[in-house]
Amino acid sequence: MKNYLPEFLGVALAFLLLNLWYLSGIAIEEGVVPKHYDHIIRIVTVSTSALVGAFAAFLFNDHLTHAKEKREKETLVADKVAVLNKALLNIALQLNAIGNIEKLLSRFTNEHELAFKMPAEKNFNENIFIDVNEIAVILTDYPQLLMEISVQQDGFIQTVESLKIRHEFYLKDLQPKMYELGILDRKFTVGEYEAALPYYLFKGAYDSVLVLQKNVKSSSEGLEKRFSDLRSACKELYPGHRFMNLKS
Repeated sequence: MKNYLPEFLGVALAFLLLNLWYLSGIAIEEGVVPKHYDHIIRIVTVSTSALVGAFAAFLFNDHLTHAKEKREKETLVADKVAVLNKALLNIALQLNAIGNIEKLLSRFTNEHELAFKMPAEKNFNENIFIDVNEIAVILTDYPQLLMEISVQQDGFIQTVESLKIRHEFYLKDLQPKMYELGILDRKFTVGEYEAALPYYLFKGAYDSVLVLQKNVKSSSEGLEKRFSDLRSACKELYPGHRFMNLKS
């Protein structure tokens, strides 16, 4: 906080001089002080008034300067808070995308059904990314967190790509062959699928969903951790501001 004691003393001195002038004026009128002192008192009065006016102008300009600096600082902080909230929102949106994939997977009771029955659906937004460079200029004291967020972004991309690969495999290879063999809409055991399908299709059906499940689980857990860590860092940096949170 700025020390205004010198300014206060200056105002007090000016006030004292003005009172002295006033009392001197009364003394002159009453004949207590000789008349020729009137010119001296007027000079002192004018000088004091000028000093008081200059000092008042200085205080006013100083107040305006500090008010401007305060507004600029508040605007800068608000901009940084907005950037951090945007990053939190993007992580939340990525978690929502992963959650939609999890819902798709949960419609099937086992890996056998996932491998041969899960349709190629897309019900999520894959174009959600965090600009790590943007938040790096704010989180300069959190290099480890920035690295973890960057790695997690790669994990999200990998998860989305694994879903695309599985869907592409299903649409272009597995489904046409099952249709050709007349087993697309039939309930087969694992052994029957293995006997009917070429080995690369049978193995690819399982491998693709196993990789997808692993990536979804890793992304879900990782994104939740990154969200929590980032929000904690935000609250630590700007405790007086609000940051979005995930619904429990």
